[in-house]
Amino acid sequence: MKHLIITILFLNTSTLVFSQSKADDIIGVWYSQLKEGNVQIYKSGKKYYGKLVYLKHAVDDQGKPVLDVNNPNKELRKKPLVGILLLSDLTYDTKKNKWKGKLYDYDGEKGNTYDSYLTITKNGNLNIKGFWGLSFLGLNPGLTLERVDLE
Repeated sequence: MKHLIITILFLNTSTLVFSQSKADDIIGVWYSQLKEGNVQIYKSGKKYYGKLVYLKHAVDDQGKPVLDVNNPNKELRKKPLVGILLLSDLTYDTKKNKWKGKLYDYDGEKGNTYDSYLTITKNGNLNIKGFWGLSFLGLNPGLTLERVDLE
């Protein structure tokens, strides 16, 4: 009986550890060829966040930082794009093997924030799909990012 209880506890613990490491697979720096920039995804508490850490065209013709001019919050329009939070409140769904949270579209006309799903594809890329309301998977190909090897 003692061995059975120990085995059950071990299996429960190993499942939690495995699912946690799977959830942490999203952590790192990811590059978007389309947006020509890097997003760093990190964990804070039990949620994941992504900030823009590099942008190919981060300065304008006068050498000044490109600002977040489409942000709906007028105070934030004065902030440079590099450093803004693009992904927020991401949580991992172990059953669906994906993360769900919020995606800020800084280069859209109005700087909208969308619900989003993130998945790691079979080839190791990160796919981000933003949507309003109900998601109709398959209708939106999403944005694909490649992991940046920092070594």
